[in-house]
Amino acid sequence: MPDRRYEVRVAGRLSDRARDAFVSLDIAEVTEATVISGVVHRDDELHELLEVVQSLGLHVVSVEQVAP
Repeated sequence: MPDRRYEVRVAGRLSDRARDAFVSLDIAEVTEATVISGVVHRDDELHELLEVVQSLGLHVVSVEQVAP
């Protein structure tokens, strides 16, 4: 699988603990949401990212593949 960039938008702001779980990804706060984005090299990395989001109890608003 070629590298792909994804944006995972979650509701609200991330706590420091949650931010620490995504140290290798970009985090941007937008109106009432947070966008976690980064390059995914393999399909299982996207699944791992979503598992971390779920384990932190974050509400996923959207997951989008975006231009690199």
